[in-house]
Amino acid sequence: MRIYRLPLDYLYYNIRNGRFAAEYRELVKTEGGSLKPELKQDAEKIKNLLLSLDKNETERTYQDIKIRGQWNCGLITDDGYVVDGNRRMSIISKLYDDTGSDTWKYIDVARLEEPISAEDLWKIEAGIQLGKDEIVRYGPINELLKLREGKNTGLSLKELVTTLYGYESESEIEERLDRLTLIEQYLIFIGKPEKYSEAKNKVEHFINLQSIIQECKKREYDPDLISGIKKVTFQLIKEGIPHLEIRKIRQMVEKNLTDAISEISVAANDLKPTKPSDVKPEDLIDDEVKDIVNEFREEEKEISVTEAYFINAKDILDVDLNQGKETLLLSRAEKNLRPLLDYKGNELSTPSSVETINKIFRYAEELKKKYSK
Repeated sequence: MRIYRLPLDYLYYNIRNGRFAAEYRELVKTEGGSLKPELKQDAEKIKNLLLSLDKNETERTYQDIKIRGQWNCGLITDDGYVVDGNRRMSIISKLYDDTGSDTWKYIDVARLEEPISAEDLWKIEAGIQLGKDEIVRYGPINELLKLREGKNTGLSLKELVTTLYGYESESEIEERLDRLTLIEQYLIFIGKPEKYSEAKNKVEHFINLQSIIQECKKREYDPDLISGIKKVTFQLIKEGIPHLEIRKIRQMVEKNLTDAISEISVAANDLKPTKPSDVKPEDLIDDEVKDIVNEFREEEKEISVTEAYFINAKDILDVDLNQGKETLLLSRAEKNLRPLLDYKGNELSTPSSVETINKIFRYAEELKKKYSK
């Protein structure tokens, strides 16, 4: 293909670009409508979005292009929309803003000489951007969004596998698309639909949740129970549980620990999804500020109702896993009970707490009779 050196003003950012699909959707929500890359003010917003995706990598590429020039050309459609090279164009544009040098008024691109179908355009984009290792990789959620876009163009799962290097089977594509659906259900559950940044570092959580759901279906769990387990897991993810902890729910299912699953089911009955109108102003705080606020709250953090039920379920799992380690369980029970003697609140005087205390007392009495000489 021929390479052209074209003025930046002749070209348009591609808002369908998979690299920033999730971030673009959030920007659109903030702006209250879709952006038009043909408009200068909207193009500036898209440029700033691209520059902010990975600031360290942006700075590295900025310095590299500044010293060496553009050594990797972009790719544009016949009418000037950037298929590959949106981020490079944003950096070259910033170089012009920063230096004023005419060198950075241009970008080198190859041009598709005729219009192509949506399916072929996706194949080109994905083949370049997902089909090989790149200097900057897609984020995991943007990768999932790009896969769905390919399916929505009408491509079969087989065609997706053929186009993308590294994907071994159609079932792998299906599994990833199901994961995206799960993530979007979670965002609706927490009252922040399409705010993909809320799931940015939580993809492992959803991989584990998929595994739990698969195990539940394998054991022919009632759909309502599966829905309840999913809802509780959503809440635990929202509360910041580590993804390795979620695996314990699968262990409960695998071992068919009905008492543990019952605790999860009861927790589900106490839960309601968050409506967008229920979102607190503090939920909208900038992430950096939120981290600082959370540091001050760390010591004051209370166990939620959902987490309390989950702890009960984990205790049942621990008993099963620690069979043959009875002295360890006894020691753990003693360590858990001892701090309650100094508790000053009223929570332990509730009927359910008193009933639990009476059960513990009965168990302790039975153990004493059985093993005391």
